[in-house]
Amino acid sequence: MSRMSGQVLLVGSIPGDTAEEVLRACGRGVGECVTSLPDGETGYRRMFIHFLAVKTYHGHPVLETIQQPRQVEGEESWFSRDYDEEGWLFKVKDGIDAIRFDHLGYAAEAKKSYQDFCTLRDKGAIPSGVKFQVSLPLTESGIRSFLTSTRDFDLMWIAYEEAMARELAALVDAIPADDLVIQWDICVEVFAVALQDQMGPWQPAGDPFERYLTALTTLATHVPAQVPMGCHLCYGDLGHKHLVEPADLSLVVRMANAAHSAVARPVDFYHMPVPRNRDDAAYFAPLTALAIGDAKLFLGLIHHTDGVAGAQRRVQTAHQYRSDFGIATECGFGRRPAETIPELLRIHREVASGLSGAA
Repeated sequence: MSRMSGQVLLVGSIPGDTAEEVLRACGRGVGECVTSLPDGETGYRRMFIHFLAVKTYHGHPVLETIQQPRQVEGEESWFSRDYDEEGWLFKVKDGIDAIRFDHLGYAAEAKKSYQDFCTLRDKGAIPSGVKFQVSLPLTESGIRSFLTSTRDFDLMWIAYEEAMARELAALVDAIPADDLVIQWDICVEVFAVALQDQMGPWQPAGDPFERYLTALTTLATHVPAQVPMGCHLCYGDLGHKHLVEPADLSLVVRMANAAHSAVARPVDFYHMPVPRNRDDAAYFAPLTALAIGDAKLFLGLIHHTDGVAGAQRRVQTAHQYRSDFGIATECGFGRRPAETIPELLRIHREVASGLSGAA
């Protein structure tokens, strides 16, 4: 039986000025429907891996910044707004054959947010038993988009893995293992497999599917067994668009099945995206091949634009192929207008109430 008993998963980023604001709103909106709550990934983290570019890579002594996001109305920008916009690019300086990142910043942010989480839970604003969720980019998602050569990719891969191992140790040192959930954000890995590495003028060595499994199996060893761990399999959300439009769920089903077989410790949940315009049987049919044991499946079929009715259509079709699953949005919703969030949480709550196994 999965340790993720809640019917709702909040993937990560949520608009709000502070973690306390986000956690309070989510506790009120869906607290009774979740196993864990994220802190909203406020600040630089709301733009996913741009957090790493700004806080870790830019200004690092062995990295040269060779490009950064274009100015907007004469002001410097720290993130790209579309896949076609220029973004951060870094080069390992000549003569460097090893890189070290003392930290990546995620553990420090989580430690601060966890204090707010505990305070709110003690006050009853978050239900007792709800855990604290931390989302972390898997290795290729954390580095590839910022680089220009295979050699730099290889050096950054080693440095990122070593640093992420330290981040995980720091997380468990700051947050009790039985109060923590880890989610791996697996986005660039999905792109790489879907496009067979044809993502630009250079390609990493090896097979993209094997790189994905290698990264996940390696980093999973640093997550204690008592910490629930899951995979958010993502096709992107920059500018509210996918970089690659999924034909159906077959690719992410394959990636989930492979993880279930390869990862030594339990993978407790998998999240898969469902585009707004896909309530057809063909999209969901690959779920018949899903083999993830007791892990919980969350389908990202909630869309603010068509509300409860649209989500229920997608739920009805999915139920033809999978009897038990939870719900989520396709990706984090930190880039949405903050005023839409109460309604979006209400949609989650109402749709979850009609799922099989809902409390």
